[in-house]
Amino acid sequence: MRKFSLVGLVMALCILFSCSLVQAQDLRTISVDGSSTIKVAPDKATISISIENTAKDAKLASAQNAQIMQNIQSAILGLAITKDKMQTTNYNLYPVYNTKDNSREIIGYSVSNEITVTIDNIDMVGTVIDTAINAGASNVNSIEFGLKDSQVYKDKVLQQAIADAKRKAQVVANSLEKSIVNVVSVNTGSTYIEAKNFNNAMYMRAADATGATSPIQSGDISVRANVSVVFEMN
Repeated sequence: MRKFSLVGLVMALCILFSCSLVQAQDLRTISVDGSSTIKVAPDKATISISIENTAKDAKLASAQNAQIMQNIQSAILGLAITKDKMQTTNYNLYPVYNTKDNSREIIGYSVSNEITVTIDNIDMVGTVIDTAINAGASNVNSIEFGLKDSQVYKDKVLQQAIADAKRKAQVVANSLEKSIVNVVSVNTGSTYIEAKNFNNAMYMRAADATGATSPIQSGDISVRANVSVVFEMN
């Protein structure tokens, strides 16, 4: 009896396995790629501002730098930008050597101090830059435009990329007189934002004696998504 039951179980498994193979062989699939890009106007900006000064004494160089940076921060706060929107990102104090006769004589000390300012109103970018320069800033290292809630746009562009893949699959299926009946697999690939960046080589102050604000054009930000989808056809 046990032998008969065992044989029956083995036969049942073989039949089930054979059916699975037949189903796998009968599965007809089509693999397509989908993509989408949307253009979005930025709604925030991060500005990197720095000052650099040199003095014969390290303590004096540091004190002078601190005073200039305090002036810059006070001027920016006067634009109704809160203190939590400013952050020190780099600070360096280093000796300056006499390079004329290849000696290692220290002839002074240089201090560089960098802060980033994040603003929610991008129309104020030029005003912030001019205010910082007028207060003593020596460099505008970079300007980066971005999005406050980037995930909303990532989700939207991903949905559009999947819809693009489905559209392509339907075109192919219709051409073959088939129909799409199921989704076998989805690979979301990459979803990314091409932030707008301007470094100091790209920035030129345009303020003049009339007090005109430096014109900064942010342009749109591209949000992109790519997917790969495998559909089942019959």
